[in-house]
Amino acid sequence: MANKFIVFIALCCGCLASSAQQVGKLNKIRFGVKGGVNMSKMHYSNLGNHDVGGMTSGVGGIFAEFDLGTESRFSIRPEVLFLSRGSEVNGIDVYGDDFNYKLKAKYTDIRIPVIYNFCNPEKISPYIYLAPIFSFTRGGEINYNTYIMDELIPWPSLDVTNANFSKFDFSAAAGLGVRVPIKIVDTKKIYFAVEANYQYGFTNTYGSKEKDGSAISLNRNIYDISGSRKNRSFEISASVSVPLSIFKKTRKKKATPTYTPAPVVESRPVVEKVEEKPCYTLDEIMQLLSDKQPIAGKTICAIEQINFKFGESEVSKESFEYLDKIVLLMQQGNIRMEIKGHTDNVGTESFNLELSKKRAMAVYSYLIKKGVNPDRLSYSYYGMSKPITSNDTEEGRKINRRVEFEILNNE
Repeated sequence: MANKFIVFIALCCGCLASSAQQVGKLNKIRFGVKGGVNMSKMHYSNLGNHDVGGMTSGVGGIFAEFDLGTESRFSIRPEVLFLSRGSEVNGIDVYGDDFNYKLKAKYTDIRIPVIYNFCNPEKISPYIYLAPIFSFTRGGEINYNTYIMDELIPWPSLDVTNANFSKFDFSAAAGLGVRVPIKIVDTKKIYFAVEANYQYGFTNTYGSKEKDGSAISLNRNIYDISGSRKNRSFEISASVSVPLSIFKKTRKKKATPTYTPAPVVESRPVVEKVEEKPCYTLDEIMQLLSDKQPIAGKTICAIEQINFKFGESEVSKESFEYLDKIVLLMQQGNIRMEIKGHTDNVGTESFNLELSKKRAMAVYSYLIKKGVNPDRLSYSYYGMSKPITSNDTEEGRKINRRVEFEILNNE
């Protein structure tokens, strides 16, 4: 049953990964490995005055994590982990002799944490989660020793499966953690996370052969097992994961061949036609003016020169120098210009539309304050509706967070 469950989880992960690849969301899927320490101490409902201890085990496994929604505030992380749980009971049997009972059961856990991220996973993000845990026993041992007159009387170790130990356990975990993106090359990152959780078991793990003593060839009255025994654990772990986008090769831009027509000899001077581009730098526009070339209809794209704080619309001081150059440009003639605000796709559509409006207005207000005639300025805003490159990488999103200046005329 455990193998079927693992195959089912793997198929689900594969389907989600395939779907995400089709819509270009490879950076929202991560695969990783996890390791840590599990400290279990089973809860016995009725053991009288016996001394109950726990055990510590390593834990390790693999997982896939899927970010959900445009802001990636929620994630789901199917994982398969391997660990041991158990306990140790020391007490006095009905004959007044000391006994020692040790249980170590090996488990395969299928966990499905549902995670709430306090920040976008592209940044350092604390998170909390809840997870159902489906556990399957893979074996383990039960050891029972009696001390008669301080002399050790050991009993043969017993495989938990022969004790009719519960083969399936259902529990739940609540935890918290923090995830840190680490840049490795260009825009590619890996993610390191540490977390801690508490696990609460709901299933009684006693087997009937344990309770009646037949598991270790003892009569029931040697020791008194009654009530229930349920798993309880505290776990600390660390993980490393990589997004699917890390395996996607960056396509090199191919140079577009251009056709240069043969020169035409005419009796009148030939004005060289300037090839139109979707975006110009401010320096290119100034050079065109110097060459007495027309600039009406051309657009200046300010990708890195005009900066805002994340999610805010106040123009940073570092952008003032560039905007002052825009003022100088408009003083070269009777230039009319439209300011256009754009954002990337991080956040909701309505949020980005409003943010692009506020940013365009902020630039508009700055230019007016510097003496530009309001009749020669206007502004518009588009949110995330008009990207000029892919939003799948941080580099692409940076380019799409831009302000454009469209020159309407320069009469």
